[in-house]
Amino acid sequence: MKIEKLLNHITFSANKLLNSEPIRYKSDEECVVLLYNDVSRELFTRLCESLDEEFTLLNENIIENNSFRFYKYTEVVVCVGFFECNNTIRLVVDGDTALPDFVPQKFNKTCKTTLWQFEVDHSLIDCGMCYIIRTCTGAFFVIDSAHTYSINDCERIHDFLRERTPEGEKIHIAGWFITHGHDDHVAQFTNYLDFYMTDTVIDRIYMNLIPLEHRDSDAWMFSNKMYDANTRRAVKEHPEIELVRLHTGMTFYIDNLRLDALCSHEDVFPADNSNYNDSSIVLMVTAEDSKVLIPGDAGHEESYILEARYPTYLKADIVQQAHHCHFGTTEKFYELVGARCVLFPATQIKFDETWDVHSTNRKSIEIAEGNYFIASNGTVEIDLPYVKGTEKVYPDETFESFKGVYDLWTYEYSAEYKQKLYDEYLSRGGKPIDEYRKGF
Repeated sequence: MKIEKLLNHITFSANKLLNSEPIRYKSDEECVVLLYNDVSRELFTRLCESLDEEFTLLNENIIENNSFRFYKYTEVVVCVGFFECNNTIRLVVDGDTALPDFVPQKFNKTCKTTLWQFEVDHSLIDCGMCYIIRTCTGAFFVIDSAHTYSINDCERIHDFLRERTPEGEKIHIAGWFITHGHDDHVAQFTNYLDFYMTDTVIDRIYMNLIPLEHRDSDAWMFSNKMYDANTRRAVKEHPEIELVRLHTGMTFYIDNLRLDALCSHEDVFPADNSNYNDSSIVLMVTAEDSKVLIPGDAGHEESYILEARYPTYLKADIVQQAHHCHFGTTEKFYELVGARCVLFPATQIKFDETWDVHSTNRKSIEIAEGNYFIASNGTVEIDLPYVKGTEKVYPDETFESFKGVYDLWTYEYSAEYKQKLYDEYLSRGGKPIDEYRKGF
């Protein structure tokens, strides 16, 4: 590793100051995390004073009772964070990342700030997630994309952005954020990079994928590794786009958006990460005095971390339901968030199937007093600042191909249930489908 010499120097100095040996975690090819347990805030301060003498301080940050400092030495970024809830220091040495904007940049406000829960094409697949935020300058911040079986979504996402971009201008994506490497989150992102860059400018990609050689990777499906590797490949093929590896504690700005990276796979280690979903980056987006919490597919391990670290900072106006309403974050997590609006990146079928299974879905909806939106039922538009009741739902664009679903997954549904779903689809403005005109 290029960073090995500097890493050894930092480790030697930190061990001496903290009187402790760290647990070492190779987070990526050129990124290593050092975990120090049973340390005090006083020792963290002393460590920072030592780093101040050798490196350039880029930024310091406090989120709840957690303190962070970010440094640079030549091309290497050093991140150090102290977590009061369990008296730990996580020191990251990253030799392969661009830097986010740690301070707000100047911008001219030209439009409303708007969030969309994009209706991914669920004709053949019951999962996928894509959120789009238009900043006050008209630029876009895109979160994830859609599944490889959402076969039209690369084009649909492009067309959606194109329609909201002034004629004669390229689509400006100020940031594309990838929560984690599952195929239903990254497949259409990589396709977009392959097919639509002649019409698009992307400033930065924000991600921090879990290493493929992770200790617990034997538990992951082959597709997890394949799509993860494909995402890395696609990003490397576009060196004109800056890649920012997000580390916990980074607060950065895109136009009028403030974005806080609250958790990643680097925080889960050394706990078990056989659940690949626990490699999600959890992001808080603040705009126009409204907060939107995006946990991606975070599971219980990340939920416990978030609950301990940020018991008040998790409070948000809008929350994305973790892991498409499957097994994910806990009831306590949603109680701390206390959102007034819940966004489900899921199909109506999956929502119905999990209703009696996962109490977290019922809990978040109860807290929001019944104010929730399911992605398969139409793209939802929410202007910020958020005012409950002003959400706009677009006409439903996609509907299940029941034969295709059966051929791929052997999922079967009763004729009555299919008819119910189809009638509801039509009531939401969906276009009639010839093969279903005569019923089921």
